[in-house]
Amino acid sequence: MSLWDRDAEALRAVRDELGVAGHDEVLDVRDEEAVLSAAERTAAALGSVGHVIACAGILRVGDALDVGPDARRSMMDINFHGSVSTAHALVPHLRAASGRSVVLFVGSVAGMRGFPGLAAYGASKFAVIGYAQALRAELHGSGVDVRVLCPPAGDTPMVRNIEKMPPVYRLSALVSAETVVDAAMAGMQGNEWRILVDARSKVVSAVDRAVPGIVDRVVGWASKT
Repeated sequence: MSLWDRDAEALRAVRDELGVAGHDEVLDVRDEEAVLSAAERTAAALGSVGHVIACAGILRVGDALDVGPDARRSMMDINFHGSVSTAHALVPHLRAASGRSVVLFVGSVAGMRGFPGLAAYGASKFAVIGYAQALRAELHGSGVDVRVLCPPAGDTPMVRNIEKMPPVYRLSALVSAETVVDAAMAGMQGNEWRILVDARSKVVSAVDRAVPGIVDRVVGWASKT
């Protein structure tokens, strides 16, 4: 197993928590050359690459017209371009390996429809989902499958440290990281290309496709509370 992170200390902490040896890389996914080099070192160290989970991401919240250009660009650079760079660097290694491989992108429920307070973040995740769907079709029959995980708001430091919660986050409890990981692992073995984590997300997705006005009203009500 190989772990990549831009924070060396956090990377060591995760590796210690896992309690297993592996090959790790300290890099920023915004640096495409660094990603390509890390992919080569990782493949050499592991012998082959079996699966890839592209989960680098940041969250900045605020009304659409209040989120500044630096925050918008950072989310697109890390959430979208970082995920794409990771795929570009590692998919060739997956195609060279024998057996079935999976590239799992991390999208978001906020990448399936727009929510107040999450316009720029949602846009970066919409981009991830669209890219993943296209790449999945292009790699059909190659032995490399593409999935995208779309979790709701998670009970993580990134979300807990938000100064002002987006209205939609107040509609339900935050989902534990363990629940998200379990859903991701199960989804990689399943048949659905878009992986939803909990029953509430599945209901919202189904209702939004069938009767979007209902979700609009719920979101509007949350924004006023």
